[in-house]
Amino acid sequence: MSTRLHLLLLGALGLSLVLSLAVSAPGAAQGSLVQRVPIVPSGLTAPVGVTHAGDGSGRLFIVEQVGRIRIWDGTQLLPTPFLTVSVGPGCGATDCGERGLLGLAFHPNYESNGFFYVYYTRPSDGDIVIARYHVSGNPNVADPSSALVLLTIEHSSQANHNGGQLAFGPDGYLYAGVGDGGGGGDPFESGQNKDSLLGKILRIDVDHPSPGRNYGIPAGNPFAGATAGADEVWDFGLRNPWRFSFDRQTGDLFIGDVGQGTWEEIDIDPASNGGGHNFGWDCREGAHNYTDPNGDMNAGCGSVASIDPVLEYDHSLGCSVTGGFVYRGGVESFLSGNYIFGDYCSGRIWRGTPGTGGSWTRQEFGLPASFGLTSFGESENGRLYLTYSGGSLHWIAPYTFSDVPPTHASWPFVEAISEAGITAGCTAGPPPSFCPDQDVSRAEMAIFLLRGRHGESYAPPPATGTVFADVAATSFGAAWIEQLFNEGLTAGCATNPRRYCPTSNARRDEMAVFLLRAKHGSGYTPPAATGTVFADVPASYWAAPWIERLYSEGITAGCATGPPRYCPDGIVSRGSMAAFLSRTFALPLP
Repeated sequence: MSTRLHLLLLGALGLSLVLSLAVSAPGAAQGSLVQRVPIVPSGLTAPVGVTHAGDGSGRLFIVEQVGRIRIWDGTQLLPTPFLTVSVGPGCGATDCGERGLLGLAFHPNYESNGFFYVYYTRPSDGDIVIARYHVSGNPNVADPSSALVLLTIEHSSQANHNGGQLAFGPDGYLYAGVGDGGGGGDPFESGQNKDSLLGKILRIDVDHPSPGRNYGIPAGNPFAGATAGADEVWDFGLRNPWRFSFDRQTGDLFIGDVGQGTWEEIDIDPASNGGGHNFGWDCREGAHNYTDPNGDMNAGCGSVASIDPVLEYDHSLGCSVTGGFVYRGGVESFLSGNYIFGDYCSGRIWRGTPGTGGSWTRQEFGLPASFGLTSFGESENGRLYLTYSGGSLHWIAPYTFSDVPPTHASWPFVEAISEAGITAGCTAGPPPSFCPDQDVSRAEMAIFLLRGRHGESYAPPPATGTVFADVAATSFGAAWIEQLFNEGLTAGCATNPRRYCPTSNARRDEMAVFLLRAKHGSGYTPPAATGTVFADVPASYWAAPWIERLYSEGITAGCATGPPRYCPDGIVSRGSMAAFLSRTFALPLP
């Protein structure tokens, strides 16, 4: 190989693939595929929640209803529980009915203060307890002696409708979703009673306790102080809020409220509206008047003003809603801004899509339905997870290209360059394909590199056809190839006459040069090589300094281990190219 060829800088796949890259508008390849990926296929006991600590560890904390919090560290389910709490009454080894350990939330400053909060039913009488704990010196084990009970809510007479969700809002306050006290038809008339903590969303200040309390009342709570109603109440008129969440982008509060016998509903409390909303129970079930079987026939409901749900479904589609999250993954996808939720009984999973004027529409995913969908949860980077009562944890992942599902090793990198507008794939679809195993040509590489360097809207000047003897002005990629030369990123593959070799495949040794020059500029020169990084790249190898620098910047770990190797004369595939580009240009990963 000539020295000129060592200084090239482009590649991709076949001519048809390149055409899709060059012609498609940025973002045109966005697909509408979703996959449910098992993370913990079995081994959990009655999981009812999953969340993260916000500490950058990447760990998932899984709530087991029987009283344990388990940790998934990214590779395994740790055998020792993070915390074990006594819960009940009526809890066995594998089941608690509707009681048990039901909620978990980590303080926004958990990384520095170590505080987290749990929601459970007390084994002595079934009353609801919200308590604070502290992590021990071992980050994977909490201190069981650190419990501080913040709030106890009487709930002893009925075993059902306990609610259980805890979450910190964007305002830094702790929110709790509490059921109406159980039984059928709200026999305690809790939903419309603003003085009761049952059938409500509560909001408390865990950082500034009030006299006589282990928590404070935020000044903006709608019924605080002299206003009629319990100080802690934020929203009311709920039956059994089974999972609520905040949209991490807008701060809007989404509530899944389990219905009585006919309707399941999703309610929204917009971040701008300040709480105090009545969602109707037990005067309304979903967007419909409710007939109370408890004797009073809801005589006072005619004067009650309430807010109807944005989404509802009847019991032909399920029997118990499981509230979810607005999808805000690491990169944009067709799910971004959609509310993902499901049903415990039927196992159906839907996305709610916002429309005009506050309207929402519901669309079911084409996923196999599984009974016992207990909860949704988010990772720190916005990945969406769900738990099933049978003992499993799954990841719900959207993907753009039919041949690069979330289980594919290249998936995060392919999604990243797709969102960045670097590629629209190799076929248009629908759904589109990416062809991750196909080789990258030098002509395609020109497009990849310049889009990565300048952004999705970049277009090079028209080609002249006078730079390379083998690149006519009308050749595919000619404008990109000539611009690559103009920016000093390539001198071509040969001289006399100067040629570019546009249809040749891009090699891994050349890629090191291309990527580092694209990142640092045409005048960049890496430090001298040591010959100690890769077994197949001695210090005397022509591209050794570039390859070792690529490694030191975290752009590559090589092609094989035992011993580490780089495979310098290997051909770059489209999947590998996606990884190279994502790391070189620090693109966000899903």
